[in-house]
Amino acid sequence: MKKLFVLGVIFTLLMTMTMAVTVEMWSWRVQDEEVWQEVEKRLQAQGEDIQIEFRGYLPTEYDSKMLMALQGGKGPDLVYTRRLPGGRTKAMVDAGLILPLSEEINFEHFTEGVLNNITQDGKQYGVPFAIQVVGVFYNKDIFDEFGLEEPKTWDEMLQIAEVLQSNGIDPFFAPGKEAWALVMQHAACGVSVLGPGWIKRLTEGKIDFLDQDWIYMNTLLNDLKKYYQKNYMANICTDMDAAFAFGQAGMVFYGVWGAQMWKELNPDINIGYFMVPPDFEGNQPYAYVYMDGAIGLSVNSQKKEAALKVLEFAATPEFGTIFSNITQNIPAVSGAQMPDVEILKEVNEIANEYASPYVYWVGSELVTGQPSLYSDVLSPGLQAMYSDEITPAELAQQCQDALSQWYQPLIKRLESLQ
Repeated sequence: MKKLFVLGVIFTLLMTMTMAVTVEMWSWRVQDEEVWQEVEKRLQAQGEDIQIEFRGYLPTEYDSKMLMALQGGKGPDLVYTRRLPGGRTKAMVDAGLILPLSEEINFEHFTEGVLNNITQDGKQYGVPFAIQVVGVFYNKDIFDEFGLEEPKTWDEMLQIAEVLQSNGIDPFFAPGKEAWALVMQHAACGVSVLGPGWIKRLTEGKIDFLDQDWIYMNTLLNDLKKYYQKNYMANICTDMDAAFAFGQAGMVFYGVWGAQMWKELNPDINIGYFMVPPDFEGNQPYAYVYMDGAIGLSVNSQKKEAALKVLEFAATPEFGTIFSNITQNIPAVSGAQMPDVEILKEVNEIANEYASPYVYWVGSELVTGQPSLYSDVLSPGLQAMYSDEITPAELAQQCQDALSQWYQPLIKRLESLQ
């Protein structure tokens, strides 16, 4: 009996030693599940007995569910996080809910620009996974049909809109019901119409939101609504995807992440991209480029060793190749092999050369405090402006009033003017 007992104990120990470790991961990107299934296979092929349990949540629900779990001492081992200095991620870092990875992960395959989005106080929090590029995407076949070329100025873009509208095609499709999409459009226009130099002066407190250039751009956008589809304030992004994919609209202000959906809906669509054109010929247009997010290590993880193995792999070009080929997104890690998709390569080349160094939406300090320029001012404000409830100048005043409550460069400027 003793021998049997000892053999049983040894067998149990061996079974325990060979059991796979399950690493739980939460994300707002439900489309990434296949990525992590492939990563699990690669890790196991390398001799790592690790399983990855991926859970995707609705983007509107993810943050609250994830924060509640982590604050309660529970939750997953790995979490998708957004950018620093973004308010949500900064709050997680300040509260110690996600751990620094500076001494754990080799970040040699990431550019300084990408790493800036995960760095606080000289430490890196999370492994970046994707780069997003915002601008104007257009239907090349429609442009060719009417002999149209990519515009070099805002006025040329309006001329294109006139041609399309006169031929029964909606020049632009605007998902007005989704405020974030309107802010994204505003921000993409800002880097080209205002320019990164103007934005830099704004963040330094050398100018403010009542500057005539800010009001002027609000006016340009407000006037542009004559080229939107009917009842645009009732439409959402899924409506836009279908309309653009099937040629009902010639152009959309959007991000490169939309290309995969448009191709899935209509494999024959021929997509082009151009940066929002500046107001004056000869001015340099810019692309709004930002890191989409990163994978962070939860302070509550009981499987840190295995979780770090997953993160180590996520920091390699091999992961970037997997991620890009499955999701049709631009990977954050350098050296990855992107799929042979023309629009991805085109956008990536433009982003590498013409990314705006200063922005006021994603990746900006202007969205880190309360009220936030993004969620508290421009989101409701742009919807109100497009609905003719406020004027472009009144929107500018709302921005001024909100940010002057906490943004120190603006506060100091206003004090100096008194």
